[in-house]
Amino acid sequence: AHWDHLGRHPELQGDQIFNGAIDNASGVASVIELAAAFTKLNPPPKRSVLFMATTAEEAGLLGAKFYALHPLYPLDKTLADINIDTVNPWGKTHDIEDLSNNNSTLDDFLGAAATRNAREMKPNSQPEKGSFYRADHFEFSKRGVPSLYTGGGTDFIGKPANFGQQKKDDYTAHHYHQVSDEVDPNWDLSGAVQDIDLLFEVGYQVANGNKFPEWKPGSEFKAKRDAMLKK
Repeated sequence: AHWDHLGRHPELQGDQIFNGAIDNASGVASVIELAAAFTKLNPPPKRSVLFMATTAEEAGLLGAKFYALHPLYPLDKTLADINIDTVNPWGKTHDIEDLSNNNSTLDDFLGAAATRNAREMKPNSQPEKGSFYRADHFEFSKRGVPSLYTGGGTDFIGKPANFGQQKKDDYTAHHYHQVSDEVDPNWDLSGAVQDIDLLFEVGYQVANGNKFPEWKPGSEFKAKRDAMLKK
């Protein structure tokens, strides 16, 4: 998750502060909650888990790039990157969207976790937007580290069929990178909790497993990882 947003625009009339509540204070809050959950595990995970919030994502993934170039743990020993960039604030869904384009076995972990929770992992509905290549995990992916990136679902429980897509479209049109990206007291964060629970399961499975997650055949990142692990 990244903790930066767009700062302040002094030439705007009225509100000048870009709070970035959804993009991406929501992701940072999720990382903090996940860190708290992992620290309470007894016994602790077999593998080390690093929780990190980067800066300057909006300026070009600069914080993530700096870490990837100066990692606390070598990237050839880094099993996976799970990135949270925005959450669903509008209620529970039957589905979760996989924005990773089914590139690695981490997507299989996510699909299995969704099935265990009577949910469905759906593919990226708008791959043409290139969202996988525009968020912090990409600095890890292009250096070989398998990465997982998700988005909120659109099949909302108890809501009309078009409710979810309308909410996403409205956010993109009127609040994304706007000063109006603020906390709304009418939000229903139960859907965010659903999705964070799934990511906790994925992280737990990776942290307690005995295998490295892998890029799938055909992924443009696979050759980099394979060469890295042969050293």
